[in-house]
Amino acid sequence: MTTWYIISQTRYSENTPEYGHGEWPTITDKVTLRVKADTKRKAQNLAKKISPNKYIFSGILANKVLTTSEVQDRPWIDLNGLTL
Repeated sequence: MTTWYIISQTRYSENTPEYGHGEWPTITDKVTLRVKADTKRKAQNLAKKISPNKYIFSGILANKVLTTSEVQDRPWIDLNGLTL
């Protein structure tokens, strides 16, 4: 079994020049769920069973599904206190 991490994006913006008056938000990637599954698709199904309305895996604002090594290769991802 592989450990899969579900990554969600959060966007923060204000109507100030720093954020381009709302046009350039600060985007942050955060780990919101860790599951163990054999394949990526099974990890997505398990995440949807845990919280059906929170996780979507298609479209522009979709959640990402990454393995431990992929998360380690991306140091900008906030782990929310999780240890890999």
